[in-house]
Amino acid sequence: MTQEIHVRRYDIDWLRCLAFLLLIFYHVGMYYVFDWGWHIKSAEQSVWLQDVMVWSNQWRMSLLFFISGLVTSLADHKLSHWAILKERSSRLLLPLIFGMFVIVAPQVYYEGLTQDLFEPGYWDFWLHYINPNSEFLSDHHGPIGLLTWNHLWFLPYLWCYSLILLAISPWITQ
Repeated sequence: MTQEIHVRRYDIDWLRCLAFLLLIFYHVGMYYVFDWGWHIKSAEQSVWLQDVMVWSNQWRMSLLFFISGLVTSLADHKLSHWAILKERSSRLLLPLIFGMFVIVAPQVYYEGLTQDLFEPGYWDFWLHYINPNSEFLSDHHGPIGLLTWNHLWFLPYLWCYSLILLAISPWITQ
């Protein structure tokens, strides 16, 4: 039986939802897992949770990359490479930029407060955070100052892998 190429794959949608649900629980668990470094830690920590997380470390990111590759491959059969690039860019780079400026900034701020790196005052912190030339907390700077994608690293990696896949797809598909 052949499957229509343009049929929505709800099984993949559900698998993607479950994989991201696992990812959310994993990151919440990092707050409680015993003996692992994390941005902030709870006073209540669990040793058994570490075993569960080590078990999931073996396959959780591979699952996310597999699903993303599968979805890109399915799109390659019905969209032009330019359309896939536009779609991937809007779905990956725009959320990345939003996340870096809006979602990650409070995380970095709260982590800095818990480590007594600066005085409270989010607006002042945020202005330094978005300025790559700021000298504020210079020993914590990356290539673009304090601005970071933290745990959103998956998005730019996935975007780059999508570009590579699109570039080599003429040679690997028929």
